[in-house]
Amino acid sequence: MEFSKRLIILISVLLQVITFEMVFAQEGNVQNGSNDTIKSITHDEPVKMDEVVVSGSRFQKTPSAMPNTVTIIDNETLQKSTAINMNMSSVLERNVPGFGPSLEKLVGRGETFRGRNPLYLIDGVPQFNPLRDGQRDGQSIDMDMVERIEVIHGSNSMQGIGATGGVINIVTKKANPDGKLHNNAKLGFTTHDSFDSEGFNYKGTYNGSIDTGIMDFALGLTAHQRGIFLDGNGDPVGLYRTQGDIMDSLSYNVFFKTGFEPKEGHRFQVTVNYRDLEGDADYKPVDGDRSTGLLTTSVKGDPTDTVGDPTFTENTLVNVDYTAKDIFGWDLRSQFYYQDFHSRFGGGTFGTFFRLTVDGGAFLDQSQIDSEKMGFKFAVTNEEIFTKDLDLTLGLDIALDESQQSLARSGRNWVPLTEQTELAPFMQADYELFKDFSLTGGFRLEDVTLNVDTYTTIASANAVTVDGGDPSFTEVLPNVGAIYDFTDNLSLYSNYTKGFTLPDVGRVLRAVNTTGQDVDSLINLEPVITDNLEFGAKYNNGIFNAEAAFYTSNSDLGSILRVNSGGSFEVDREYIEIMGFDISTGYQFSDRLKVGANYAHIYAEFDSDGDGEVDSDLDGLNVAPNRLNFYTDFSPTRKVNLRLSGSHLFSRTFDGDQVKPANFNEAITLFDLFASMDSDFGILNIGIQNLFDNQYVTYFGQVETNQRADTFFAGRGRTLTFQLSKSF
Repeated sequence: MEFSKRLIILISVLLQVITFEMVFAQEGNVQNGSNDTIKSITHDEPVKMDEVVVSGSRFQKTPSAMPNTVTIIDNETLQKSTAINMNMSSVLERNVPGFGPSLEKLVGRGETFRGRNPLYLIDGVPQFNPLRDGQRDGQSIDMDMVERIEVIHGSNSMQGIGATGGVINIVTKKANPDGKLHNNAKLGFTTHDSFDSEGFNYKGTYNGSIDTGIMDFALGLTAHQRGIFLDGNGDPVGLYRTQGDIMDSLSYNVFFKTGFEPKEGHRFQVTVNYRDLEGDADYKPVDGDRSTGLLTTSVKGDPTDTVGDPTFTENTLVNVDYTAKDIFGWDLRSQFYYQDFHSRFGGGTFGTFFRLTVDGGAFLDQSQIDSEKMGFKFAVTNEEIFTKDLDLTLGLDIALDESQQSLARSGRNWVPLTEQTELAPFMQADYELFKDFSLTGGFRLEDVTLNVDTYTTIASANAVTVDGGDPSFTEVLPNVGAIYDFTDNLSLYSNYTKGFTLPDVGRVLRAVNTTGQDVDSLINLEPVITDNLEFGAKYNNGIFNAEAAFYTSNSDLGSILRVNSGGSFEVDREYIEIMGFDISTGYQFSDRLKVGANYAHIYAEFDSDGDGEVDSDLDGLNVAPNRLNFYTDFSPTRKVNLRLSGSHLFSRTFDGDQVKPANFNEAITLFDLFASMDSDFGILNIGIQNLFDNQYVTYFGQVETNQRADTFFAGRGRTLTFQLSKSF
């Protein structure tokens, strides 16, 4: 593995140096102009805003040029959303149709996208850890370091492992190109409307940048102290005993980006981000009682004797990328990345689950995931190859990952050290067949090899010895799409693509409990291959915009999380069928008033008895409820902006012989309010979450399949956030 690491670094450095030399060997200058003028939208002159290029697509396309549903959460929307709730998944659920309800915990359990897992990227760098998925991808970076979020709905074959539900590319901040030094300081305070000091949250942020022309620099620093959350009755919300919580925690983030542009159209950039979130251990969880309606709660006290040491997530990311325009007709994008990830979970005795011997008694322990990965992504594009109507992209991805899960207190391995090597060449072509009709298609050859030495499972899995192995999987992932511009404002599109991911490898390995097994023959390690078909329409005349899509997503060997008798989540492999539709719309009455809404409907079943026919609904841990989001933006003056937003989660029952009785019986309707005022003192943002102070049980709290007493969570009551930011 050490040789492989050195090899990938050498390849990435050599290719970027060679490209760098080619730039200066080439004669002439690259012409690269852009028009940054944005006109106001009025009824007299409807104008479409310039579209942002979606960097997460791998092909530098605008949303209208892609045969996919695409949602862009721009910086303005981010500011409005984070003033209400600063959690990544809370921002996504309010703005992206088809994204599951936020758990508002350290873990993203149940936060699916179109019934499958989304692939989180930071500037194109994957955050997913298939070797042991701790489901903390959304906690990798602080929201104040983010410029925008690009969301591509549905499976994406070109991003490789993990993108079966969609791609969520988090684009980080960069320097303002005006040549001036920019500084911004922001102070935030959040409290329950009772102003109980237990619920106080404090946050401080600094962002600074300067662009000198040839070089630019951006720096970001945050510190965020969270108290306990309080529900609609003013009672503390329950801490998530096993998976960890963002309540009662301290987090900080350090972000740095520098860029060097030796000539126009060519850029060398280095980004470093470090985030750490750790519990304060000032509160301990108290179980609820579902039979009586008693909610899980939290009380002051030392939790170490029942839960263990504080949970934490620590993520270090280094990203080096080089982009170049017109190198003998080709545009280049290359990047080398490194990620170091550590995550500790809450502990417990769980009967005799963590016993030291097969016949031993209860033992308090807790687990920790340690993961290290590096990769190289390389792509070249020619936008006029053979003919001006044909674009061609060729690329290669290489990634190395090694992960393990240990039991921190006893020093045992729960998941053995596992290594993964990924090699994936790809090709993509776009062709304008005739005016207003374009075709896109290509493939990715995904080749993945795992390596696991012989290991012994823990006592609760009968302490069996499993022979090691190096199973490999090779899959061709095709995609094809079409876009027809029916009018200047209306386009129709369709696409078919295969998605690829691995099941949670660590959960599979640790669950082996019978003798005579070896890693090479474990069927549960087989990859999840999804067949995805989508039809959609997009309309935008500058005043009114709408988008609708219908999709299906089937997998012969899908991956379902289930809870075993010991309370631990394990992987089941079943045939799965998913179908649904999304609708998004917005109307700009004037430059001061806009309304919008989105709706997502999903239906998902699986084959529980292996006869090849679906017969049971996917449960609430694996599929989101049908959901309606809506908002109204109003600016009474140029310095005052208001947004009233809301959401309704429709109730749902889950039918089938193999489905546990964990229905979503109590629908949830919530409203939020945002207000912003620009003054001489700075910009004051006020956010009110759960405006009408509804008391409710969260979606996860209702549908958690084991119906545990420690997961009967209430949602947050009316919560106020005040943010004052000042630029200087």
